[in-house]
Amino acid sequence: MPAIPQDRKTRETYIAVLLMLAEADNRDHKNEIAFINHVATRIGLSEQDVQRIDKHPENLEFVLPKDEQARMNLLYHLLFLMKIDGAVGEKEKKLCHEVGLRLGFNYRMVNELIEVMDRYIGKRIPRNTMLNIIRKYMN
Repeated sequence: MPAIPQDRKTRETYIAVLLMLAEADNRDHKNEIAFINHVATRIGLSEQDVQRIDKHPENLEFVLPKDEQARMNLLYHLLFLMKIDGAVGEKEKKLCHEVGLRLGFNYRMVNELIEVMDRYIGKRIPRNTMLNIIRKYMN
């Protein structure tokens, strides 16, 4: 089972970051919201929590996950959210880079992962493609 941020503030931040990425291209896409709601449910938040976070992000205390697996899961969720609407925009890439750095990941690793997302829009990413990139930078 994937690592789930333990405290509520971190889980809310996790969803807020996904919402920021979804809004980066100034387009609402039903698949993005469905994906975010699915992630929220998996980490123990409701759709009402997602709506509250979306409407009042200023009420959040921004706390990123400390656990490496939870940080990697957030990066993965960001990457897959980027391509879910069929396009990877420059603002989305920039935000993903910024969050990746704040999560403590190598800029080049994040860049390569973004390139994979861009290359495989509308297609299934070959098995181990992303893992191979991560291994290259984590060793």
